[in-house]
Amino acid sequence: QQNNIIVLEDTIKRLRSIILETEKAQNKSPSRLDSFVKTLEADRDYYKSEAQNLRKMIRSRSKSPRRRSPSSRGTNCDVELLKTTRDREELKCMLEKYERHLAEIQGNVKVLTSERDKTFLLYEQAQEEIARLRREMMKNCKSPKSTTAHAILRRVETERDVAFTDLRRMTTERDSLRERLKIAQETAFNEKAHLEQRIEELECTVHNLDDERMEQMSNMTLMKETITTVEKEMKSLARKAMDTESELGRQKAENNSLRLLYENTEKDLSDTQRHLAKKKYELQLTQEKIMCLDEKIGEFFSH
Repeated sequence: QQNNIIVLEDTIKRLRSIILETEKAQNKSPSRLDSFVKTLEADRDYYKSEAQNLRKMIRSRSKSPRRRSPSSRGTNCDVELLKTTRDREELKCMLEKYERHLAEIQGNVKVLTSERDKTFLLYEQAQEEIARLRREMMKNCKSPKSTTAHAILRRVETERDVAFTDLRRMTTERDSLRERLKIAQETAFNEKAHLEQRIEELECTVHNLDDERMEQMSNMTLMKETITTVEKEMKSLARKAMDTESELGRQKAENNSLRLLYENTEKDLSDTQRHLAKKKYELQLTQEKIMCLDEKIGEFFSH
């Protein structure tokens, strides 16, 4: 019976040592799980504000004017694509950080559950040991050592009750922290789902911007080809204009030459006409003289 009491005292000591270690840990670092919950809540608020800012930014981009010049539209499309890609990567980093927090919290929950199970196991062992000692004392209540054993048993029961009170207090604190942890975990899961949705929306936006950028590049290529074709046509027209101008100069030179030839011909014709008129006058005078001579000859032969 004395050995049983010693075993029971050892069990109570182990139970009290576990409770004291837990209390020391709480005094050194007031609720490590509580600090994790506060950190998670702060991160949740930060990510929520970032998601709201990102939502406002995307909404403002969707309301911005879409008609721009081809070059400015291509540049703005590239800038917007880079910004959206950077926002998507930041959201992915936030999501990974959330997942690490959740894994760490789940690990802490497992540790708390293990410590709780260990404490309850020791408490049940102590309860069984006390019940067994009580049964033995009821059998040996007339023995000389029963009074001492009964006093020891009462002391052990008192210590057990104190340990049980501390255990219930710790269990209450643990349940409160687990409830807060559950709420924070649900919030984290909701924020994770929201972030995943935002990432999908951003990836869709990136895809649309990439398509728009490719369309702008295709339009730029077509415009460059059109400009090249127009430049070739302008060069061809310039060469034709130069050839036409050269031909026009040659035609002008020929016209000037023909004009000079015409003027010379007109001058020669005028001179020839004057000379011909003079010759006609001389011929008329000669004919008149011949007629006079013929008349004189006729008169001469008539006498």
